[in-house]
Amino acid sequence: MMIRGWLGVAEGSDPLRAIEEAAAAARRAAGDQLPKAALILVTGGTGVPGLGEVARASAGGAPVAGASVSGILTDSGLLTAGAAVMCFYGDALSPSVVCAGRPMGLSAATERVGRLVLAGASERRHFPRGVALAFAPPVTESLTDAFLVRWRHLAGPKLRTVISAAGRPLCGQGAAEPGNLAVLCLEGAYKSGVGVAGAAGPGESDATMLLHGAAEAAAVAVKRLEGQPVRVALVAESAARYAALGGTARDEWLAIRDRVGHEVPCVGWLTTAESASGRGAAAGDTGAVIVVALAEAPVAVAPSV
Repeated sequence: MMIRGWLGVAEGSDPLRAIEEAAAAARRAAGDQLPKAALILVTGGTGVPGLGEVARASAGGAPVAGASVSGILTDSGLLTAGAAVMCFYGDALSPSVVCAGRPMGLSAATERVGRLVLAGASERRHFPRGVALAFAPPVTESLTDAFLVRWRHLAGPKLRTVISAAGRPLCGQGAAEPGNLAVLCLEGAYKSGVGVAGAAGPGESDATMLLHGAAEAAAVAVKRLEGQPVRVALVAESAARYAALGGTARDEWLAIRDRVGHEVPCVGWLTTAESASGRGAAAGDTGAVIVVALAEAPVAVAPSV
């Protein structure tokens, strides 16, 4: 199946306008096609009413989810005032977005959202497959224990999942209140890979070790694609890890770019905690960088007679 991503980025202190401008840029890059789904990242959006509605309208009514974050990682550097929108396209992509809808504990929200995801596609005969991007506000609970363990039990092993604790979740499915969990599921029979570099261990806090870890995480994500070219790349990184990089933060981004490709649409965001599950992926709750790579599934060739 075909899968593509187109990225738009806009600077500015008005989050609503920044979302609109970033979404318009992404859609222009795609030839003004309406996306199947969109990831929305915005700074300074906490407490701003109507973010979800504006985000969905900007994406042409497609399912959208994301979060208010402290920083957005782009090819131009760290964006601390503005928005980024990644629009997804694919002929067999079946996206959905579900949010908790009201305040509740993360474990309860996971149960609610997971069951809604499973109920949302009655024609599905097996566990969903593809990539899920989950967003929660900063929590005291372990993301792995409160979310990933239960989520994997509900959604099964074929839905590679990244959860980010950042700012307020953003959910454009018409709900006035997203609650404390929003999940964008990009279901489909495409290739995906997740690579994780954890926090530096004792004696490994220098930037060189962090750079090597990020490069290896990107390489692992690409390896999972089994030779298919990367079409979209996403990066979730601990804000504490990013700060520890200091002046080498740009080098880390370039190291990731070297692995996924410099022409591939790629965007990242800073988190207070992050975790991931998938083939070979496991992350703690803070200090990590997570790289996600998406690619098309190879076309099956009929055997010659």
